[in-house]
Amino acid sequence: MKKFLFIGLFLGVANFGGAQATAPSPTPIASAGTDLPVSGWCVMGAKDLKFGPKEEGGKIIFSGEGFGAKGRNLAAFFPATEIGEGQTLKMKANVRFVGVAGTGNFRYGLFRKLSRDHSRGWLGYCAYAGLDKAFPKGALLARFPGNDGDFSGMKDAKSQEAARNLGDSLTGIKTVKDGAYVVVLSLKKSGGTVEIESSMDGAGDVPTPMVRYSAKDSTPATSSFDALGFVTHEVLSSDSIEFSEVSLNLQGP
Repeated sequence: MKKFLFIGLFLGVANFGGAQATAPSPTPIASAGTDLPVSGWCVMGAKDLKFGPKEEGGKIIFSGEGFGAKGRNLAAFFPATEIGEGQTLKMKANVRFVGVAGTGNFRYGLFRKLSRDHSRGWLGYCAYAGLDKAFPKGALLARFPGNDGDFSGMKDAKSQEAARNLGDSLTGIKTVKDGAYVVVLSLKKSGGTVEIESSMDGAGDVPTPMVRYSAKDSTPATSSFDALGFVTHEVLSSDSIEFSEVSLNLQGP
């Protein structure tokens, strides 16, 4: 099965350079009702700030000459957070694409990075929006424990399976085009299960559903998270990607 470019969300990445070095050291957070700070935005594997991010007016913008030449792995980080029983970790963000070419897919997820350089062993969940021949009905992916890959591929460095599919989209798949979208992903811990709810809708007065997922993972590899991951596939070229109104909070008892 072909590799992805946001879980393995998406290419094999070797080491962090420049931008990645700014990622904060995670600190455990246990109490619910907490809004978690998100920082350290970067292009995975980039050794400079050629593609940003540029932050202005509450927006995080990735762009620049050659940015859309291939897919990109984008990430941001937050303090390591353990989801307690009955608690929900919820991420919401506005994402705008400009200069889209091709009919590839966009992936977004919540993860726990395990390696010191943040490049390998990512655990967590990734949702697909847009088109992929390997997943014509979309996919909600869960990373296998023990994988040594980044969050962008279905195979790890040893060519072993890196993720499993928890289910198809509940809505028909639509092509990602220029414009703004609202992305939501929530993880709730209940007993030994993690319940995942996710959606990506076109923004506007009448939102257009892109994908919608609902699944339960009875064998979760982790209930602790510290990273957001976003990916454009190689054939979804976008001249720029803009994030705004990004929120992440821990809800529940």
